[in-house]
Amino acid sequence: MEEGSEVPPPEAGAGGSSARLCALVLVSPESAFRVIAARPVVALALILLVLAGALAVGIGFSKVSPEDYLRSIEDSGSEVPPQFREEPERMMSLVRWSSVASALLFAPLVYFAVAGIFLVVFRLLGSEIDYRRSLSVTLHGLLPLGVAALVGIVIALARDQVSLQELQGGGLVMSNLGFLAGEETSKAARALLTSVDLFSFWSIALLGLGYRLVARVSPGAAWSAVGVVWALGVALKVALAAAF
Repeated sequence: MEEGSEVPPPEAGAGGSSARLCALVLVSPESAFRVIAARPVVALALILLVLAGALAVGIGFSKVSPEDYLRSIEDSGSEVPPQFREEPERMMSLVRWSSVASALLFAPLVYFAVAGIFLVVFRLLGSEIDYRRSLSVTLHGLLPLGVAALVGIVIALARDQVSLQELQGGGLVMSNLGFLAGEETSKAARALLTSVDLFSFWSIALLGLGYRLVARVSPGAAWSAVGVVWALGVALKVALAAAF
């Protein structure tokens, strides 16, 4: 536990609404996390992240041509069902809406799990943080990913067509090192390159600050914990890309 790290109560009117708090965490994060330490909220940040992600997926897939998707299936060595080859537009509609449904269902589970991991880590470090505060820090700390999703939506809407590789490989929003990947780059290497991302680093910075203030641990403990969890997440992403 960091000595002298008591979080003062927020000023009167600070974080007067969840919407104001979501905006505040992006422009004045220390003030926002001090409010969260005293009064954690989760609903709006969760809704914004999930909806932004689902919209980005839905609009992105609406810009992928059926021919491009069929070609990607064939390149992976899989066989396209005859009914989909005859009706590629129907196939793309099913892919699009199933992807949106997956984003709506599984994204919240990921956020809840990450908050739980951080809870365990910081409890082991001596913090008395509870799950609701951990979840609030996680959700607000990840809001830059929602900003990235909104940027991706704007870019997709401005274009007539988006390739499946751009959509799935992080190449739509050029905020990562994915542009260094070539045709011969493996899926695992591409996953690693796209993980070096400006919006991810923004989220890491917010999470480190947030947990330092809310969990009341030293800066070194906060940054180490966030860095390790992020590295494990990247390792899992690379492993899944290599496997599938």
